Amino acid sequence: MIPKLYFSFTINDFVGEFKSHPRDFNSAHGEIENFFNGSQPLFVRKARIGIRMVLHAMGLKAGAAVGVQPFTCSSVLSAIKRAGFRIVFIDMDRNLRMSHEDLKNKSNAIDALIVTHIFGFPDDVETIRSIFGNKPIIEDCAQAFLSAYQSKPLGLSADAGIFSTGFGKLFGIGYGGFVVTGNDTISANLLKQAEQLQFPSKAAILWQSVKNFGLGMLYRPLIYSLLTFPVKKRFGRSNASIQEYPFRETKMPLAGISRIARNFTKNQQRLQRQRANGKLLIKLVDQRFHPIEPLNGSEPNYFVFPLQSENRDNIVSFLASKGIEAGKFFGNSILWVHAFGYQPGDCPGFEHIASTLFTLPCHDYLSENQMNYIAETLNKYHVA
Repeated sequence: MIPKLYFSFTINDFVGEFKSHPRDFNSAHGEIENFFNGSQPLFVRKARIGIRMVLHAMGLKAGAAVGVQPFTCSSVLSAIKRAGFRIVFIDMDRNLRMSHEDLKNKSNAIDALIVTHIFGFPDDVETIRSIFGNKPIIEDCAQAFLSAYQSKPLGLSADAGIFSTGFGKLFGIGYGGFVVTGNDTISANLLKQAEQLQFPSKAAILWQSVKNFGLGMLYRPLIYSLLTFPVKKRFGRSNASIQEYPFRETKMPLAGISRIARNFTKNQQRLQRQRANGKLLIKLVDQRFHPIEPLNGSEPNYFVFPLQSENRDNIVSFLASKGIEAGKFFGNSILWVHAFGYQPGDCPGFEHIASTLFTLPCHDYLSENQMNYIAETLNKYHVA
């Protein structure tokens, strides 16, 4: 079974969790600062903590309205709610980018905006800025670390960028995230908030390492095929539940930052393989599955390869029968958003996407032969 995502956590990683050193902290800061042209990262235990912190650092008034695409992780919506702000949903086009027309219609009622680079595919923040004006914008780059637009890393075109290092990501350490900003006022306000954050307890860090090691074992190819996928298919919990905001805000443990530092160069190499896999699928997959069209000048990281079909559920089942785990990312977003005030019909483009989108795996652990097999198998699907 080819998994939709991949997570690696070896015994060496497990041991390394307990050998972290302050120099690794400095190394990780230096690597990321260099990549983001001098923007110092603020590491947090969960990316949603960073979203809440940035929203408060922007100096928004109590009860301010924050615009966001509804096709997103529920943790983003939970963070906005925890910050005490209202949510205004902005529709999307078929290429999973923010609808300029809908933004124009709603921009006067919005005080800040979150632009999501879904699945690592860049949106055009500069054009969005021209519509939205000088009000604050956050780039949600949770799935888009190392993606770029017009040779500029995502996260640098808005007032702040939020990144995730959670499960399945290129820099996935099983948890965590970080914030970057080039805005001096926001940076100063973030640092004030960061002074209140504490590190997780040693017991929590140990438990996270144990979970990561177990998950890494479950994603070994043979174990995944014989045990993990069958168990997920039969007993896996539905992702219809909303990811709530954490009870306690904490920093990313030094062990996590150390792992980012140790693997920074390796992960940049992984990106090249993942990009090659994504570009190969663009060439091979039939147009009847409506692959999205990346912006000219964009360099997606191809977190996954998104497609759309009215027969989405049947296709996912068909691929599974052939040993390919396709994804239905954010397939329950239509349920999540109602808990945050969404009104049916407000974003028709989103509603269509939520019911038709599926994704193919294209992570860097897959070979060219496996990518060919994935595309050939999908192209053989026909409606009965």
